[in-house]
Amino acid sequence: MKNKTYLKASFREISQSKGRFIAITLIIFLGTFLFVGVKATGPILNHSASAYVDGHQLADLQVTSTMGLTDEDIALAEKSDAQVESAYQFYAAVNSDEVVQVNSYNNDHTLNQLLIKEGHLPKNKDEILLDTEAKNYGYQLGDTYTFDQTENLSQESYTIVGFADSPMYISVAERGYANIGSGVVSYFAYIPEDTFTMDVKSILYFSFDDVQSLETYSDAYEEKMDNHQETIEALFADRPQTRLAEIKAEAMEDITPAQDELTDNQTKLDDAQEQLDAAKEQLATQKEALSQLPQAQQAALTTEVTAGEAELTQQQETLDAQQEQLDDAQQTINDNLADLDALEEPTYLYNQRKDNPGFQEYGGLSDRIAAIANVFPVFFFFIAALITFTTLSRMVEENRKEIGTLKALGYGKAEISIKYLIYALLSSAIGILSGAILGTELLPRLIYFLSSDRYLLDGIRVYYVWSPIILAASAFLIAALGACLFVLIKELREKPAQLLQVRAPKPGKRIFLERITPLWSRLSFNQKVSFRNIFRYKSRMVMAIIGIAGCTGLMVAGVGLKDSLGSVTSKQFGPITDYQAVVTLTDSKEATLKKAEAALGKDTGVTDTLAVNSENIEIRPENQGKQSLTLMVPADNDTFTDYVHLTSLEGNALSLNDNGAVLTMKYAELYDINVGDSLTFYTSDQESFTVKISGIAENYLGNSLYLSQETYEAITDSDFTPNTLLLKSDTMNQKQEENLSTALLETDSVKNTTFLSTQINTQNESMGNLDSIVLILVVLSGALAFVVLYNLTNINVSERIRELSTIKVLGFYNKEVTMYIVRENIVFTLFGILAGYAVGYFLTDFILMQASMENMVFPLVINWPAYALAGGMTILFTVIVMFVTHVKLTRVNMIDALKSNE
Repeated sequence: MKNKTYLKASFREISQSKGRFIAITLIIFLGTFLFVGVKATGPILNHSASAYVDGHQLADLQVTSTMGLTDEDIALAEKSDAQVESAYQFYAAVNSDEVVQVNSYNNDHTLNQLLIKEGHLPKNKDEILLDTEAKNYGYQLGDTYTFDQTENLSQESYTIVGFADSPMYISVAERGYANIGSGVVSYFAYIPEDTFTMDVKSILYFSFDDVQSLETYSDAYEEKMDNHQETIEALFADRPQTRLAEIKAEAMEDITPAQDELTDNQTKLDDAQEQLDAAKEQLATQKEALSQLPQAQQAALTTEVTAGEAELTQQQETLDAQQEQLDDAQQTINDNLADLDALEEPTYLYNQRKDNPGFQEYGGLSDRIAAIANVFPVFFFFIAALITFTTLSRMVEENRKEIGTLKALGYGKAEISIKYLIYALLSSAIGILSGAILGTELLPRLIYFLSSDRYLLDGIRVYYVWSPIILAASAFLIAALGACLFVLIKELREKPAQLLQVRAPKPGKRIFLERITPLWSRLSFNQKVSFRNIFRYKSRMVMAIIGIAGCTGLMVAGVGLKDSLGSVTSKQFGPITDYQAVVTLTDSKEATLKKAEAALGKDTGVTDTLAVNSENIEIRPENQGKQSLTLMVPADNDTFTDYVHLTSLEGNALSLNDNGAVLTMKYAELYDINVGDSLTFYTSDQESFTVKISGIAENYLGNSLYLSQETYEAITDSDFTPNTLLLKSDTMNQKQEENLSTALLETDSVKNTTFLSTQINTQNESMGNLDSIVLILVVLSGALAFVVLYNLTNINVSERIRELSTIKVLGFYNKEVTMYIVRENIVFTLFGILAGYAVGYFLTDFILMQASMENMVFPLVINWPAYALAGGMTILFTVIVMFVTHVKLTRVNMIDALKSNE
């Protein structure tokens, strides 16, 4: 009976302090909700994308060749331990701003299964299926789709029978690049394989059994796929040379008979010329003999000789024309032979899933969320746990009298403790369970929903990530139970008589402000009391300022993250990268460069160009994986300063000279490279060169190594040959950029034109994906700030209820009693906001360091609205709490409060 009654009393404690119980539960809920939800969002997003592409059998690896793939390539691929499928593929320009990637469709293929959105797959040779993105260009089911050039297809017109998504493209906007039209693929199309007339296949797809159970974005998958790629590369290592020999042999099969026929024709022509020359000599002899004949005979034979001369002249003209034709044919053959000699080995390209359009952007979103989850929720969690510990420890301290009474009645220490442990366990259990469930179920779905318009996935697949749940549950249980046990152990050591006595209030002391007489003398009595109380209860002051500063700092960090992540482009493009486009040439010949420059000169929007040598290189730090970066060598060092503003981390201008190279800051930081160190890099031909680092440059996107032309020629022992043009232009709209790209591609001297506006838009959209999570962080931080303020104020009032009742009995008005408490809160809030600004600044900086990637550095930028929002919301919450406190204090029964000790 005793235990049953005591158990009822334990639950009565909850009903009598609903505000405190709800506050504790809410704090634990918010901490668990954010911590578990954000920590689970990255893995869940990655899992959803992985499940989507796995469900549609996306190939793990793609192999393409600049000269196509023959039966020998396919046979070689089938020697690997992978499922292999081959397909035809080419690009067609419908118009200047509409480029289609045309793929072959085969019913026997199982990889890269299309997700039909409307209609059906093509069944007949005259049917075509289009990307759902093609609807934006006005195409509908039943329309006729026509190709202007059909050298790769057996017919030019097709009926649109379906629209679909492909697992190769998870981004709505990206479809990759092409070397025709605008250079950007607009959408894809699928046509039955037997419609293609191409001699060789275009692409090989590989699927490996040992990675089917792995997540696409996991380290284990990437590691295995890197190994598989190395194996396939080794398998095809000799194919470039062999393929070049095959092409030359095939070409010679056509050239040799033509050359032989030309030689035969030349021999016949030479014989005819000899016969004609003999006829000419015979005619000349006849003409000379004619002059010796009598006049009468000459007249008779002259007509015959003249006719012979005319006939011989006509024959000579015919032979000359035939000789000219033979010379042209020989020149053509010679040109073909020259082209054949100049023909370079084909390049075999290897692309994993992560190289498909949109995959890096989506993975980057998950990585950035994971980086934020490693810091922001942990700090949030720490503040919540700290307030939970404080609240529960104060609750136990308030019940000293009840503990003393129970102890005097013979209750044991364990029995007394049960009540408070039940209180802590129940509030913790409700907060942890609801936070873990709602955090897992809601946050990932909400973040996916807010960014789903950018991706083509078929939904999100939520599962419970147990490690953050277990961590959150453990931490909050330790905070809640630990607070209770900590105070209970201390209180239960005392005797019942001591516990039944009211603990003496802390004595008042002179404070520092009292020594500043001009200020102190101008304060009112109530203000003086408030300041004395603030410093009288230092632990309460410290805890309040820490709680408010933490919540304010979280809000500053939330908005600051948005500012910093969104400022990457503004820090990179303009202050550092100051050109508008990169024109990649087909080769490094001078004639190609001149041709491209001539085409650019015709565009009035282009203001200047600079030739550079740009190539991808690798560095291979000791005991670390190889890393790629861009080597850039300008034709003119002085002009280059107008295109790329190289600045040291100290803000000093850097220039290219003969002293060494300039390296961008991220790799210098990652691999501890300093000015004066030597760096070894490897070219695509696996040649290694070593250069001294003369400067470390500020940079936020990508990684580059800059060399002067003189340094490049000295360390490589080769001539400088530009293969790229950097382009400065007036502001261009999308149509103007597409027109310029098309004009350049039509010169056959340009491989691709990349406009920085596209990169800027892509980067901004990528950062825009984080807007949703930043909004969630700010809202939850605000909610925590409100609960913390309310809870700390509630504790303050509960601990000092007799003091407040006393001053009320002494004649203080309700508003004065409220201000007795609120005035302290205002001071705590102001100091907490100022401290929170500093906390937010350093917290943002720390998160950005964690979120930075090998090819991207986030600058620390926090604009004034971040501080205004955080401070304003904290002040607003203080006002709301002040109003709630005022209402509560007006309802206090003074007599009961003053008699509570009896």
